Formats: sequence, structure tokens, C-alpha cells
Amino acid sequence: MSQPHVFTITYWGTTGTFCDPLLPRQVSEKIVEAIARLVERGRLANLQPGADLRATVGRLLEQEVPFANRSTYGGNTTCVEVQTPDELLILDCGSGFRELGQALDARWEAEGQTAKRSAHVLLTHSHIDHTFATPYFTPYYDRRNSFTINGPQVTLDSLTTVLDPKSALSQVYFPPTYSEMKGIRQFRPIEPGADLKIGDTRITTMALNHPGGSMAYRFENSGRVFVFATDHEQANGSDLALTAFSRGADLLYTEGQFKGAEYLGETGIDGERPMSHQGWGHSPVEVCVATAVAAGVRRLHLGHRDPRRTDQQIAAFENYARQLLEREGDQHCELLIPYEGLQIQI
Repeated sequence: MSQPHVFTITYWGTTGTFCDPLLPRQVSEKIVEAIARLVERGRLANLQPGADLRATVGRLLEQEVPFANRSTYGGNTTCVEVQTPDELLILDCGSGFRELGQALDARWEAEGQTAKRSAHVLLTHSHIDHTFATPYFTPYYDRRNSFTINGPQVTLDSLTTVLDPKSALSQVYFPPTYSEMKGIRQFRPIEPGADLKIGDTRITTMALNHPGGSMAYRFENSGRVFVFATDHEQANGSDLALTAFSRGADLLYTEGQFKGAEYLGETGIDGERPMSHQGWGHSPVEVCVATAVAAGVRRLHLGHRDPRRTDQQIAAFENYARQLLEREGDQHCELLIPYEGLQIQI
């Protein structure tokens, strides 16, 4: 009998560095591509108006048109929701945090008096692509809610600098301040090397190699393991520390923002002008795959993707990463680049 799922993980933002929404022309190109492909395959010839027309077209799109040509991976920066058996955890507050906030408001209102209305936010580091949606998270403004914000002290301090009403930078970057966010109940410093529990989930942390610092989280509950390790530069082969930290994980979410040649500046990102990305705090995908294989993880999700890549280029990058996995000889690890709205259970 299979073990029941422990973690439900929902991706609200996985783009790196900066938001990357689809442009109007890109939306139009996807519509044209999808219709043309269906026409060329003769799949629209027998369609007639009716109650099931849209459902039928939707099925045809999924069956006949590749994901990158009919949809999008999304353009929001890092935010991942993790529902454990007894607590709601939120990883990072990139622009996807705003989308999650709207969903939580609707979810908790629908649940009425039974809604738990509490969560722990866990921050990896201070960079704005991981924190700048903080004042746009509407559940923070509802006094019925209870949020604890966890993270390195330097990250908590960076938010205080711009959101504390007494700060010299108060309202310089955002109109709201913490004084209006009645749903925030506690700030809790967590440093690399910490070992703690939130509900029944054990959480351990480790320092990552990133300008200004970053921190990985390992979540363990009922024999299931999820590791979240983004914004980490590992340049020369598999990373021994991250390998040990991720050992045997059911899912490792990490990054591989560049191909090796892009990282070194030998080639540009999908045809752009070459430039070195060494020292930027992000990894070549080749070493990320090698680390995952060395750690024996069951699933590898590559996030923090470069915002310059189109959906089609992201799909090609995913295929390249899978080829790397095959070359490593690992036949058990499942690899994908997650898109916004993807929900998985482990």
C-alpha cells in the first residue's frame, strides 16, 4: 500500500531576477500557432457550435499543441506554497506572492468560520525578486489572519528598513507600512544551520553561495522530504554540501539559470550578446543536474529561470536538462521546469 501524500506544493512564481509577463504580440502568436496547428491536422473541420465546443477545443489543444505553444510557464518571481498536514508554509515573496494572497483571501472566505487563517512565511534572502511583493499581499491587512515571517535576520531587517513606519525610508518605496498589516503577528529570525519544527514538520537550513547570502530549507514529515534551494552558485561539479543536504529528497527545487557556456560568457542566452555570469550567484544547469543525481533525489524541479527566455526557449532548455540527466545515467529522477499554477503532491 502506497504511503499517503504529505506535502502539497503549488507554484505561484518561478521566474528569476525580474518579472516577465507575456507581451500582447506573444499572446497573439500563441493563438495563431495553436489554430494553425489544429487546422493543419484537420482537427477543427468537424467542430460545430454547441454547449461542449469550448471543452472540446480545450481537449484538442492539450492533445495536439505543445505546452509552450498554447500556454505559458508564467512570469512571476519566486513564491511557492507548501501545505503540510497541519500548517501552511509559504516560501519567498516574489511577485507570485501577490497572486497567492488573492487566492488565499478567496479560499479562506469560502471556508468561513472553519478557515484556519494562519501561515508561516519563510524567506531565503533579501533580494527584491524574492521579497518585493510583501506590501501587496492582501491577507497581511486582515486582522483576522495570523502570519509569522521567518528568515535570516539580515532579510528581516531589510524589510523593516522600508516597511517600518519609524524608518527613514518609510513610504519611500511603498505607501503601506507594517502598522497597517495587522495580520502579521511575529517575526522570527532563522539562520543557516538552524533545526526547528513548524507543526509536525522538521525544518533544517543551510547557507547557499549567493551575493548577500541565501538560505536553503529542507522539510521532513512522515518520511517525505522536500528541499528548496534556490539562488545558489555552484560552478565546478556537483556541490558536496548541497548534495548532502538534499540526500534522498522526494523533491529538490533548485535553479539552473544558465547553460554552462552562457554562465562562462562563451555564448549568449539564446542568441543574445555573450557575457559572463560568473559571480552572479546562479548556477549552470549542468552542475545542478549533477548535484541532484549525486544526492539521489526522486524529482528535480528547476526554477529561477532566466526572464529573457521565451516559453519555447524554456521548453528547449528543459529538454536540454533532461538530456543531461540521461547522460548522467539516472533513470529514476524526474525532471521538469515548473509553471505557475502547477500543483504536485509528495
